[in-house]
Amino acid sequence: MDLTLINRAFAPFEAMLRAQELFRRRIGVKEIDRPTYERYITGTVEKFDRRKNSMMLLYPGNPFDPDLEMHGRIKRRTGRDFYSLLAYSELESVDRIGQSLTRAAFRTCREYHPPTLPVTPWEDRVDLNDDAVASRLIKKAALFFGAEMVRITRLDQRWVYRDITIPHEYAIVVVVSHVPSFIGTAPSHYSSAGVAETYSRLKFITTQLADFISGLGFDATYRETLGSNPELLAVPIAIDAGVGEFARTGHCLSPEFGVNMRIKVVTTDMRLQVDKPISFGVHDFCMVCENCAKFCPGNAIPYGPPGEGIVGIYNSPGIAKWNLNAERCLTIWNSDKRKWTSCGGKCLSVCPWNKAINRRHNLIRWLAVHGPGPLKKLLVRGDRVFYGRSRKIENRG
Repeated sequence: MDLTLINRAFAPFEAMLRAQELFRRRIGVKEIDRPTYERYITGTVEKFDRRKNSMMLLYPGNPFDPDLEMHGRIKRRTGRDFYSLLAYSELESVDRIGQSLTRAAFRTCREYHPPTLPVTPWEDRVDLNDDAVASRLIKKAALFFGAEMVRITRLDQRWVYRDITIPHEYAIVVVVSHVPSFIGTAPSHYSSAGVAETYSRLKFITTQLADFISGLGFDATYRETLGSNPELLAVPIAIDAGVGEFARTGHCLSPEFGVNMRIKVVTTDMRLQVDKPISFGVHDFCMVCENCAKFCPGNAIPYGPPGEGIVGIYNSPGIAKWNLNAERCLTIWNSDKRKWTSCGGKCLSVCPWNKAINRRHNLIRWLAVHGPGPLKKLLVRGDRVFYGRSRKIENRG
């Protein structure tokens, strides 16, 4: 098969892939055979029941919280139902601008649920005869659709929710980053809008990618992680694919974006070459940093080593990670409907890894990867001073 024309069209995205690979080599990111989250596994990890998901515990009729106790506690503390939004008439003009921006940014994510295009007949499959070439093609297509990073792994069925069946062997992980200036306002309507915008972008990108693979004659499906019908756990799948490592916030932390990103997954039966997990010292850095715990307005993120802190029904047993107090987190989301519809990621905004890719910051990244504990602490202290980290929730009225 002559791929000359397609390679010419995709040349800018091939350059993007090579630049990402070079960046990782330069700062010392290592590819490894087993994901680093295995250090946190202390027992048998079974498929998680999605009804224990902290967001789903707030829905009426949940058998694990039939009386909506968590919802009731949040309502008593904040004075409002969790899923309610204030009418525009109740908002000051400046807050109406923010809330309307958030609603507009989230609409695509919430309402766009198209079925994947029908798979072309089996006999018409496009056979590239090379898994590496196929993977490169899929990655460049995803970048063309708007992704900022794409990695591939075999789907570990432990990370599929208990009552969900996904027959595909491969998972394609798509990453986009938040606009830093929006996330930096957290909590506010604008940080909420920043999160909403990434989810809507991801919905388009992953739907288009699934359609593209379907057109090649293979089965592919965008996988949901939000709302009342989540299908899989994106964070461990992203770690398996080498996007990053497990961080104190509960997110995947990548060397390119820190935790300032969102992740979605497309699964497929198309044979692909998989990427390896990576290691660049996130555990050791998170142990000396604790920015996310220090500046979380809800005290939802634990200090200290993994395994300590409050463990709720929404945390998986058998894994001694940093267990978040989701109820505290969601209480902050609900605490001031005039100024925000969700926290929008205060913990994301204060991570020292969330920096632009340039020579100065890449040198600091190299020091964060290779430096001893005292140097890592010095880097964190410099981040707090230089960027004026604060726990304070500003008055944005």
